[in-house]
Amino acid sequence: MSLFRTTQIVCPACATPIDFESVDSVNADRRPDLRLAILDGSFQQLDCPNCKTRFRLDSNFNYLDVGRGQWIAAEPVAAAGDWKEHEEIARELYSLAYGELASELAREVGAMLKPRLVFGWPALREKIVSGGNGLDDVAIEACKATAMRNTPDLPFSGDFDLRLVDVQGDKLVFGWVNPADNTTADMLAMPRTLHDEIVADEEGDWYAFKSGFEGALYVDLNRILVSQPG
Repeated sequence: MSLFRTTQIVCPACATPIDFESVDSVNADRRPDLRLAILDGSFQQLDCPNCKTRFRLDSNFNYLDVGRGQWIAAEPVAAAGDWKEHEEIARELYSLAYGELASELAREVGAMLKPRLVFGWPALREKIVSGGNGLDDVAIEACKATAMRNTPDLPFSGDFDLRLVDVQGDKLVFGWVNPADNTTADMLAMPRTLHDEIVADEEGDWYAFKSGFEGALYVDLNRILVSQPG
């Protein structure tokens, strides 16, 4: 089931305390409306009753979609710098819920799932778009690496991430997204055939790239780009 709890939060604009139903877990199979709300950007968004400022709580919950084979630990953007630590926490949590430490029935469900870790709403939305269109998320990261490698002068600073935002026919649509405010700037399209070629590559350069994510829950270019101590 999807779990919520009443939490008192403070408006970032006027500091008014607000009672809000924050989410602990989302079951997209039982609540497809919540999946759609994540996709359209309205989930966990509210207007301050005092100053009317609209803001959104950061992601901090688990997302389950058995029909699409997804289990995702969605952590706040600010935690991304410590992704190694959070990946181990997510791995332990998944092991207890659907992995080797879970009940036999839960393990049967887990056999249909691909566990992942993301930081922030744009990254979570990207995984949902990818899973909903039958795409391999490691191949999606390879597509992004291709786009960045072939762009000598990147259009944006490190404040922006390249994210899959839509699939239109045979085109994969990517956008430069600011994870701090979820705004999208320039867009670019790539052929879905590139994704398919990467998936099919079993010995070339793309195979080597894909191998770098073997066993990873945090499947994101920032795994490579964001340095970790030790």
